[in-house]
Amino acid sequence: MKKQGFLMGSFILGTTMLITKALGMIYKIPLTNILGGTGMGYYSSAFTVFMPLYAIAASGIPSAMSMVVAESYAFERYKNIRRIKHVSLIGFSFISLLATLLMILLAYPISKYISGDSKSYLCVIAIAPSILAGSIMSVYRGYYEGLRNMLPTAISEIIESILRVALGLGGAYLAIFIATRGFDKNGTVFGQTVSNPNDVLNAATPYISAFSLFGVTLSTLVATVYCALRSRISGDGITKQMIASDVVTDRMRTIFKSVFLLAFPIAISSVITTVISMIDLATIPPIIKSLYEKNSNIGLFKTIGSQIDAKDIPNFVYGSFVGIALTIFGLVPSLTSIFGKSSFANVAANYSKKNIAALEKSANAALFSTNFIAIPCSLGLMILCKPALSLFFGTRPLEVSISVQPLMYLCIGMIFISITVTTFSLLQAVGNVKAPLKILMAGLIIKLLLNITLMNIEHLNINGAAISTSASYMFIGICAVQSFMKYTDVKIDLITTTIKPLFAGILSSIVILFSFVFINERQNQVIALFSSIIFGGIMYILFMCLLSVFNKNTIKSLFSNTNI
Repeated sequence: MKKQGFLMGSFILGTTMLITKALGMIYKIPLTNILGGTGMGYYSSAFTVFMPLYAIAASGIPSAMSMVVAESYAFERYKNIRRIKHVSLIGFSFISLLATLLMILLAYPISKYISGDSKSYLCVIAIAPSILAGSIMSVYRGYYEGLRNMLPTAISEIIESILRVALGLGGAYLAIFIATRGFDKNGTVFGQTVSNPNDVLNAATPYISAFSLFGVTLSTLVATVYCALRSRISGDGITKQMIASDVVTDRMRTIFKSVFLLAFPIAISSVITTVISMIDLATIPPIIKSLYEKNSNIGLFKTIGSQIDAKDIPNFVYGSFVGIALTIFGLVPSLTSIFGKSSFANVAANYSKKNIAALEKSANAALFSTNFIAIPCSLGLMILCKPALSLFFGTRPLEVSISVQPLMYLCIGMIFISITVTTFSLLQAVGNVKAPLKILMAGLIIKLLLNITLMNIEHLNINGAAISTSASYMFIGICAVQSFMKYTDVKIDLITTTIKPLFAGILSSIVILFSFVFINERQNQVIALFSSIIFGGIMYILFMCLLSVFNKNTIKSLFSNTNI
């Protein structure tokens, strides 16, 4: 069976991530322009209450599957590998089905009492079946990743992303068509009487959000079907001879217990991560409402003015922050997460064999690759925040004006959440699933306390949520790296993995700043934006070369299939 090395696996997942993130922006940008802050409030509320259940049912599966499959493969237990897949499909399908039904049954009370707006209950119902489909797909993805084959994951993600654009946006436009047609025929929008044509889209906003989310569910379902069909038609590379050489298999109960016990702490960690988002949902609207009632002359509210009804301002601010600032904030960590994922199986196998030298190479390669991408992207985005948001969300200038400054604060946290995601993958790969849980619990408390404290400072308001997010992830990221080094006795080369990329990133950011200012005075903003990004990227690579980061041995080790 042909295995993929760290860089090849990262390249496959990285290319996939670039494609999926580009498609994600193609989906999210027009959707945000359609829904605005209020509609994105409904959309984001549904996702926020959906994610904890999804995390419990599915988020820990890929890592747990990858770990147990990689360990069995390292000891040539091929027949056992097949049994792991079959047992996991049955067990996690049952668990995720229960979670899906629970979410559908509790959709209305969840929307009313957790998100604070019962209009989002249709969105919750629309996204709920993704729990079942996503759980099954996670089993297949984790299975192939454990075999060091990233292609099934990559292809399924691309299929899912393409269909999300087509079906998600298609659903939104279908809802608009139904609403407009209903108003033209009898003056109603989804059964609600509307007297003013200008109010049609406002009345249809919850339904537009729900139709779009149902499109997301369908895209996940199709990607899951692809994984199942691929497994049946193309197989996994394990031959009959390989299976015949492995006559001993674990009991079904033993297999599921081992996978579940690995997946559960990872899932709980993911739940805590989603709870960080729920803290924003639980604190931003009421604090914004309280601030508005105390002093409507705060800069934030002056910016909004009379463009939004007073009763809708809390949801509008929350929707703008989550729909724009946090959406952009999540792009870089999503991209760098490939390095933890692509190194997972190698780390698990090397740790099980006590190959500390190879383990150290894997960890340093993963962290260096993470910082190599995260640092320049985060610093560059901090400088180009306003023109970038204005370009992509040009039809929503009010939402952009609210989101620019919070996103600048979030850019610092972008580096640390990238480090966190990669390091947590490394910790999980070596079997230390409790450390992420403890660290996240502490980070959760920091986030909650800072949200309440900073947002109640009038001149900070929504910026307080961004600062608290960055501060909590800074704490989490640093603790995660220290925990990994202590648990494995692996030495992280901070000079190469962090200091040099940071130094080069700062220098390239200065280049971006001056080039943008210079070009913007002579050309339009779009040309200035993309030109400064290109110049900054070129200079970053040059600075990294001057710092002697890249050499023949480093590149050779990254491409190797055996040393990591």
